[in-house]
Amino acid sequence: MNKAFGLTRVLVWAIAAAHLAVLPAQADEVPGHVIEAFGEQLVNAQGEAVSPAQLEGKKIGLYFSAEWCPPCRTFTPRLVEAYNELKEAGKPFEIIFVSHDRTEDAMLNYMQGYDMDWPAIAFDADKRDALKQQHGIRGIPTLIIVDDKGEVLSRDGRNEVTARGAEAFENW
Repeated sequence: MNKAFGLTRVLVWAIAAAHLAVLPAQADEVPGHVIEAFGEQLVNAQGEAVSPAQLEGKKIGLYFSAEWCPPCRTFTPRLVEAYNELKEAGKPFEIIFVSHDRTEDAMLNYMQGYDMDWPAIAFDADKRDALKQQHGIRGIPTLIIVDDKGEVLSRDGRNEVTARGAEAFENW
């Protein structure tokens, strides 16, 4: 990895941490762990806080989506199916929903209506926009796969899941 790319990655994590209001314990530490970046900002489909500790040691799909988006409503059932297969097989995988819905109620209704049994970033446009910028998201639905340290494993999760379902996990 060249120094410029490494510095850029450090800066992106620092900016994301600031946007998420989770700063490292010391100024010279870089948040190199997804759990640190999300802090206590995850909720379930009922809006209840969920511990980010469940992300430890897992591959994580950052799912940028919204109920009002027709392509999202088409892809979400396929993602739910793949997710459930991976869970049943005991694979270390989790999804974090990054909602682009207009209200928190719309986000929770979408999660409940499509049986999204995974956590979401608490409804907050600033947090969503920070993640969107960090990962260069230009449209939805988008599925970015990262490890629990934040290293990107795939930027094409949507197409991989569409083509291979749960088998896409083996390539991440």
